[in-house]
Amino acid sequence: MALRLGHAIRTSVAPMIDVTDPCFLRLLRLISPFGNHRLWTEMVHANAFSRGRIHMDASKLSQHLPLHELSSDFASGIVVQIGACHPDDAFTAVSELAKLGVRHVNLNCGCPSRNVQMGSFGAVLMKSPEHTADIVRAMSEAASENGRQSLTVSVKCRIGIDEDESPEFLRRFLTAVISRGRASQGSDIEFILHTRRAWLNGLSPEQNRIIPQLNYARAYEMIKEFPMTSFVVNGGLDTVEAVRDHLRMADEVMIGRKVREDPWFLSQLDHHIYAVSEDQLPDPIAVLS
Repeated sequence: MALRLGHAIRTSVAPMIDVTDPCFLRLLRLISPFGNHRLWTEMVHANAFSRGRIHMDASKLSQHLPLHELSSDFASGIVVQIGACHPDDAFTAVSELAKLGVRHVNLNCGCPSRNVQMGSFGAVLMKSPEHTADIVRAMSEAASENGRQSLTVSVKCRIGIDEDESPEFLRRFLTAVISRGRASQGSDIEFILHTRRAWLNGLSPEQNRIIPQLNYARAYEMIKEFPMTSFVVNGGLDTVEAVRDHLRMADEVMIGRKVREDPWFLSQLDHHIYAVSEDQLPDPIAVLS
């Protein structure tokens, strides 16, 4: 079955804790072996590299990263998400991930869980745009050290926090990260906008993915205001039609719970979005046998 590598990837599978582990990502690759979708890992804390030295232990590392993908033609379609609250930890994590062959590292600025808040990373970072920019800059510097240019740095964030879903709040965050987060020799920073605000108190992480109202208009407002920045739209996309509609306005879209509940949704996207013929789509029985 011929790979479709080299074409534009415009769909991503969202990072999901206890879901997008290496085993699940392997299943998705068997379902969709064409290289059409970016596959995101679960979040790994930067401390695991800077203090835990996880990169020195292949058995532990393989529990978090799809190592077999990093040495294959699909390496460019793997995104490793990290959580970080300190620039030095983020720098070390990106440096070590680059040595492993990772080509895209994302900073989590959207998780609202209590444990993540206590660690001063995730969604709470959006309240400190300048500090977040310092973390992103450290990542960008690590990505570009020794002349590396092929490693992408991105930020996944919400459109608002608690009561503040104003355009000013999101604009201030994006402006700080775009203006201060890019190293002098680094690539432009990309953003994944989760189109629901995050409530830091009163809602569980799962509830935060369902209860806050979707606000696609805010995302597209920012896309118009920052035309030179690449944006991925995330949140509530669960049909081929919705994916197609949003791809008319966004550079890329991200799908989460729909793929968790129906991994074969990727086959539908392969056929309807990427024009893979039905006879090329893997047989479900063969995939699971």
